[in-house]
Amino acid sequence: MEIVYDLLVVTHLLGMAGIISGVVARAITTAGPAGAITLYSAGAQVITGLALVGIASAGLVAADVNNTKVAVKLGIAVLVLVLAHVLWRRPQSSGKGLFATLAGLTVANVVIAVFW
Repeated sequence: MEIVYDLLVVTHLLGMAGIISGVVARAITTAGPAGAITLYSAGAQVITGLALVGIASAGLVAADVNNTKVAVKLGIAVLVLVLAHVLWRRPQSSGKGLFATLAGLTVANVVIAVFW
C-alpha cells in the first residue's frame, strides 16, 4: 500500500504543478487550453487528496492525519476547483484577479502542507 500512497502523492504534486502551469499559460496568452489544464489539475488535487487522507485514516500507511489541517486544505482545494471551473466556463470574462487568486490559494495550500 506504500507504493499506492507514494504514487498518489506524486499525482497530487503534479496536480499542483498543473494548476500553476495553467495560470502561467493563461497569463501569457488568453487563447489555448489554460482553463482546462487548471480545471483538470484542480480536480486531480481534490481527488488524490481525498484518497491520501482515506488511506492514511484507514491506517494502511504510517502517516498521521491532522483533521483540522485536512479540513482547511480541502476547503481551499474546493475553492480552487470552483474558481478553475469559472475560468474554464467563462475564459473571456475572467480578469487577472482570478488567476492571481488561483495561484495564491494553490501556494497557500502548499505552505499549509509543509509548515503546519
